[in-house]
Amino acid sequence: MSARDPDMLEGIPRAPTDRMPLWREDGRTLQINEIFYSIEGEGVRVGQPTTFVRLARCNLRCFFCDTEFDTYTELDIGEILADVGRHPATWVCLTGGEPLGQNIVPLCRKLRSGDYRIHIETNGAIDPDPDLYDLIEHWTVSPKRKSIAGGLRYITELKYVVGKHFVEDMVEEDRARYVYLQPESSKPEYIVKTLDILKRHPAWRLSCRIHKMLDLP
Repeated sequence: MSARDPDMLEGIPRAPTDRMPLWREDGRTLQINEIFYSIEGEGVRVGQPTTFVRLARCNLRCFFCDTEFDTYTELDIGEILADVGRHPATWVCLTGGEPLGQNIVPLCRKLRSGDYRIHIETNGAIDPDPDLYDLIEHWTVSPKRKSIAGGLRYITELKYVVGKHFVEDMVEEDRARYVYLQPESSKPEYIVKTLDILKRHPAWRLSCRIHKMLDLP
C-alpha cells in the first residue's frame, strides 16, 4: 500500500471500517476500553494524579502504537462517572484509541459539573466539537500525520513520536504552547536522535514516559 493510497493518511493507514470509533449523536453511551488511576507520565502535567478514561477504537493504525484499544465495554455516562468517582484524582484524562472519534461532549459536561479538570490526548486528525473548548482545560495533540486538523484551534502541548521517519519540519510549533519529543518505544537509537534534535531546538522538551519507568499503568 503506497502513501498515495486513499486508505492512507499522509503515510499512516486508516483503520478498517469495523475498527473505527462509533459516533452516537446523543453521546449517552460510549465504547470504553478501560478506566484506571495512575499518574500522568508525560508532558507538562507529568507527576499529577490522574484518572484515565481510555475510549476504544481509532481512525488510524500506526505500526508503532503499543496501546490495546480495540476491545471495549458499552458504558453509559452514569457508569463512567461512577467509576471515575472511585478514584481520588481531580484530573481526568480522556485518551484512546482516539477520543474525538466519539461524542464526548455530554460526558465532559458532566465531569465539569462535578468539578473535575479535563485533559484530552488526541492524534490531531479530527476536528473537535467546538463546545469542547469550554469544557477541556488541557489539550495534548500527538500528531500521527504531517498536518494537524485545522479545527484544533487550541493546543496546550504537541507531542511527537520520534522514530525512523520523523523529521523536524513536521513540527507545527506555532500551534501550541509547548512541544515535546518522545523517542519511539524508548529505543536507544531514537533517544540519540531526539537528543540531537533538541540541541537544535532548545525550546522543545523531552518526554520520557515516567509511568513506564515506574511500572505504573
